[in-house]
Amino acid sequence: MKRHESSENCGEDGSVSCNKCRPHSREKISVVPLDNNGLNKHSSFIASPNGLFKSIFSSLTRKSPKSTDISTAREEHYRIAVAELSHKLIQATRKRDEALLEASRLKYSMTELEKKLNKLEVYCHNLKSGLDQCNSKSPYRAGKGFDIHHHQQNSVMGCSDKVIEQLLVSVSEARSSVRLLSRSLTMQLRHMGVRVYERISVLLQPYDIKISFSKNPKSVLFYLEALLNKAFFEDFETVGFQKSSTNQILNPIDRCEANYASFNVLKELTWDEVLNKGTRHFSEEFSKFCDWKMNEIVAMLGWNRAWPEPLLQAFFGASKSVWLVHLLANSVHPGLPIFRVDKCVRFDSVYMEDMGGDRAKKLVPTMVRIMVAPGFYVYGNVVKCKVLCRYYNNNNINNVGDEKGLTLSP
Repeated sequence: MKRHESSENCGEDGSVSCNKCRPHSREKISVVPLDNNGLNKHSSFIASPNGLFKSIFSSLTRKSPKSTDISTAREEHYRIAVAELSHKLIQATRKRDEALLEASRLKYSMTELEKKLNKLEVYCHNLKSGLDQCNSKSPYRAGKGFDIHHHQQNSVMGCSDKVIEQLLVSVSEARSSVRLLSRSLTMQLRHMGVRVYERISVLLQPYDIKISFSKNPKSVLFYLEALLNKAFFEDFETVGFQKSSTNQILNPIDRCEANYASFNVLKELTWDEVLNKGTRHFSEEFSKFCDWKMNEIVAMLGWNRAWPEPLLQAFFGASKSVWLVHLLANSVHPGLPIFRVDKCVRFDSVYMEDMGGDRAKKLVPTMVRIMVAPGFYVYGNVVKCKVLCRYYNNNNINNVGDEKGLTLSP
């Protein structure tokens, strides 16, 4: 019995000893303690890496839905923000397009209004001319004995009335075109810096004019228009705007017909045709005139940048209009003379039109400050030159300096 017990004990001991010496892998895994209390503390310490990884994975598993929710919320927020920005961009682009369309409509309306005003000016001028002829009170006709109908009979062209009417329209269009060029230049000068403005101030110093580009921008337009007209109409009396030039056609009748034929060709010239073929293709003299005037204006303003196309188009319109006036003035014999006025000349409403009169209705214009656009003698009538004046109260009119008179071209 003892032996049996001992053998049993031995067997038990042997089995225990066998388990300790050669543990089975499955049994080893199965006997890993999961309890942290009591005598198994040491075993728990040994198995802690597995528990650590398990706790990490379980924590990640527990936290991943929250991070996914946050990420989804952020994406949704960004998606909404991008959609709002896209909507605002579309709205801003639409408003910009609408503003550009409205600006183009206003520009077209202004152009049409200027054309109507030019026609109205010509119509009023014709009415005034007819009234002067009926009353026979024109000082120029009385002194020189000129009569528009008498001149029509002796005109080498035989169509003096038509030429005169076209001249009046061309003069109005030339003034409008130069004014448009002045506006276009003013818009470009804003991006040129202070240097160009200082240059304009220096050009206006002989006229004792101080300008403020921020306080009174409209006056800048007038003064720049005056400088441009001075450049465009310089040497208007000469052949082709060239000093000491000679006529290629000596017969005055043939010369007038050639000028009028050139007028009929160039009056239909468009900007698109100039872009495609150039001005030289249509008229060598007109092309030279454009080059000269471009160089003069660039030198006058100290311009050092390339001209954008809208500015070039405005320059072409002004150059073309002035050239057409030159052709028409020399389409009759003798040619129609231009006249200019100098600064400090006493204001004469017969020959001058004050451009600032509507802003100074209670004041009386007395002296010319600067001439904005020249005038023309048209036989018994006159196309008034446009000026800006100095104003005085009625009590101070007699204090004006000596009159220097009109500067009449030969």
